[in-house]
Amino acid sequence: MKQINKLIAVLSALLLAASCSDRPDDLLFKDFFVSIQDEDGKASSRVLASSNNLVMTYYFQLVSEQRSTPLKVDFEIIVGDGLTKGVDYELQRDIRSIEFEPGVYKKPFRINFLSHVVDASKDNTITIRITGVSDSDVTIGYPGPSAKYSSHTIEKYN
Repeated sequence: MKQINKLIAVLSALLLAASCSDRPDDLLFKDFFVSIQDEDGKASSRVLASSNNLVMTYYFQLVSEQRSTPLKVDFEIIVGDGLTKGVDYELQRDIRSIEFEPGVYKKPFRINFLSHVVDASKDNTITIRITGVSDSDVTIGYPGPSAKYSSHTIEKYN
């Protein structure tokens, strides 16, 4: 009986740990959607201000059945008043849309962070926010009212 109770406790702990993860590959969805995440699958991240020429990759991900037509995804880059392009960061490609060709489900977007001390009293964030998709059957962010992963915010800190 003690072994059965231990087995139940272990299985319960594993299920709880799996349900606490915010990684997209731990979830099963029936709806099609596009999301943005960092390399670790998170909706936000931080970059040390002293990092120089640190290239960070963020991923647009499409969850969908095999498509026969491309999907265009529009997005915006929102920069806080504490950061300056060319001083604090550089976009590797200055674009505001990407396209998922049939069979492609992951697209990178890179930002090069430059060494520059930031003013902690200002907004030192960059947000990549998905604003539109070319197919109305594809949801922006995870399905549900919170639309989790419809944007990714990067904070630059000292």
